[in-house]
Amino acid sequence: MRWDYGKVYKEIRQAKGLTQEEVCGSFLNRSTLTRIEKGEIIPRFDNMVFLLKQIDMTLSEFKYICNEYYPSERRQIITKMQNNISYSNTEELEKLLIDCQNYLKNHNDIPIRNIYHRGLVILEIRKNGIKNNQALQILAENIWKELEVKDQWYGSELALLANIIFYFNDEAFPLITEKILVSLDRFKNYRDIKPFQLSLLSNLSTIYLQKGLIKDCEQLTQKILTLSKELKVYNSLGFAQVRLGICQRDESLIDKGLTLLKLTEEDDLVAMLEKEVEQFYKQK
Repeated sequence: MRWDYGKVYKEIRQAKGLTQEEVCGSFLNRSTLTRIEKGEIIPRFDNMVFLLKQIDMTLSEFKYICNEYYPSERRQIITKMQNNISYSNTEELEKLLIDCQNYLKNHNDIPIRNIYHRGLVILEIRKNGIKNNQALQILAENIWKELEVKDQWYGSELALLANIIFYFNDEAFPLITEKILVSLDRFKNYRDIKPFQLSLLSNLSTIYLQKGLIKDCEQLTQKILTLSKELKVYNSLGFAQVRLGICQRDESLIDKGLTLLKLTEEDDLVAMLEKEVEQFYKQK
């Protein structure tokens, strides 16, 4: 990782054919930019945001360049979890947890720790299921102890909740669900949180289905369907089609969803949903 990011900024600015005067405009003194590019001062946050905007670059891209055009170990872990937020296979998840453990040995990093906790819960569910799972209960309780005392839930808290929502008892569940939906609505225009939103809504709809609350399940699944189309997340789209087909008693919609998932080789998800169809659709 290059820490002479003033020099990196200068290299990018010059490569884009921009002068210091063009970048600074009336917002920043040219002498300040000169000192930043020489590494003599560290820019304030608002100045750095402005400077990156002026060269049409995100902070994420700038950090990628500072890391010699390669994602950092931390960024690789975060990206892996984001790309496998719902339906990654067990082997890949186990590798991700090992990466987290190795990284956390040398870094005090709360986001990576949260990813590790989420991964442990997901892995336990996949290996041993939810019912009568004492290890899973302990994992969920530890996460909830941290979340319960927070006044508001943001993106990271919602990501953790997505994996322990099944933990809440019948009495607490409606209140927790209401708070989750309010939090999601607050972030409805923030694209980065939408993958977590998909995961949360999917787990909530599963609980509603299992409780026999079909109308509630249908409403949430409609949200999943709309969001999946917007994000072009085809495994979630197929999932939503099958789930909606169960709620609406629409066999053609079930077939459509299963066909999509088979074409995209989501074999584990297909197997799970076929069991769901057998339990909640064919036996009704």
